[in-house]
Amino acid sequence: MSTRRLLGWALGGQASSFVVTLLGSIILARLLSPREMGVYAIAVATVGILSILSTAGPASYVIREKEMPELRLRTAMTITFALNALIAIAIYAVSFRAGPWLGDPGVGPVLRCLALIPLIQILEFRPAAMMQREMQFRASTTIATSTALLTSAGQVTLAWLGYSYMSMAYASLAAALFSAIANNIVGRQHMGFRLSVDNWRPIAMFGARMLTISGVAALSWRICELVLGKMLGLTALGLYSRASNISNMIFFNIYGTASRFAFTKLSKDYREHGSVTTSFVISLEMIVSVMWPLLAGSAILAGPIIVNLYGIKWVDAAPVLSLLLASQIVVLAFGMNWELFVIHDEIKKQTRFEAIRAAFGTAAFAIGCTFSISAAATGRIVEALFGLILYLPSMSRLSGAAPARIFRLYGRSAVLTGAACLPAALLMSFEGWNPRTPLPLCLASVALGVGLWIVSLKLTRHPLLDELTRFLRHRRNGSVQPA
Repeated sequence: MSTRRLLGWALGGQASSFVVTLLGSIILARLLSPREMGVYAIAVATVGILSILSTAGPASYVIREKEMPELRLRTAMTITFALNALIAIAIYAVSFRAGPWLGDPGVGPVLRCLALIPLIQILEFRPAAMMQREMQFRASTTIATSTALLTSAGQVTLAWLGYSYMSMAYASLAAALFSAIANNIVGRQHMGFRLSVDNWRPIAMFGARMLTISGVAALSWRICELVLGKMLGLTALGLYSRASNISNMIFFNIYGTASRFAFTKLSKDYREHGSVTTSFVISLEMIVSVMWPLLAGSAILAGPIIVNLYGIKWVDAAPVLSLLLASQIVVLAFGMNWELFVIHDEIKKQTRFEAIRAAFGTAAFAIGCTFSISAAATGRIVEALFGLILYLPSMSRLSGAAPARIFRLYGRSAVLTGAACLPAALLMSFEGWNPRTPLPLCLASVALGVGLWIVSLKLTRHPLLDELTRFLRHRRNGSVQPA
């Protein structure tokens, strides 16, 4: 299967997951209160802290390595088993003390339910990791979309039946079980539960390095949520969580899929050619040229988005959403840095960067929490700007792309973003930034913005236009040529 078709499957599947998750969150927000969402959010934050070891999981090692013999795969499975078992035990143990400390007795039952998920995820490790290694995106995205559908349907159904915050915990548990079963059926050629400790040190060392990179960032993020919940209350955390979930749905459903695909492609190019310059620049520009306009436009229309989709009781989440989306625009400017550091085996250096960035970001967020949730979200922008200064020089060095080439990429994407967002900005200015701005007017501004975005693609001779044209031509012809 060609590169473009693989990417099409990946993005198409993620788009389906995004739509399903969005629809589910809309209905769920109208069934549950901000405080109920806050109870689940603070439980998830606790799980995130206790699950810090999961970032040392060997999945990335399996995907990255040139060769993956059966014995090494068994060792990776053994390490995954040990890590996930420890995580499950820790979550279960903490659940009995979490309620009094976190301010609501409902946190304990949520944690005990979520403690089962790491154990279930052990079962899907081998087939899921190997399918991604082999770029079987059609299978993996189908499973991911089905899992998202089950999660959303389960949450809504259980919330409607009166299960409150437990509806999300039960649905997540059911979805994890489905995902494990589906991965083992579709990837049955990779099934296996035999364990080994043969040559475990390289995998453990790689995992330790990954823990210090991804783990530090994840730990910082979850600590910030706990700080917000303790300082501003569970209702405030529920509002922040709603805004954060929306921004993450937009960000990770597109960037997450594209970057996973890019990591696989970059790893392949580096193994075969020793260079990632072309694939990195193309991947980053494609991502930024789509996501900057999407994020900026969503930030401008945050008020109407919140009110029209989730209801007036969530309106206080609108300014938080705008600020979080703005921070993600900055984050994209140094996107795919993790992939570069991992491929070049400079994880130790990125570990230092992430530790510095996490400490700075946590401090900025905590200071913001002393004022309001909007001030806390502003701390995310400050952290993102700091990260840009920290990472930009290394991006150029590791990718092999000259700084001028990267800045030209930013410039073209900024032009696209300005053109795409102009109608929405004019509309909201005319309406006095009213969150009750009529939905038809918002949709019209979006449609006009998309049109201006396409015109800008042509005027700037953006490479994305060639890709879109080629894709549409191949769709009409019913075939896709190899990339």
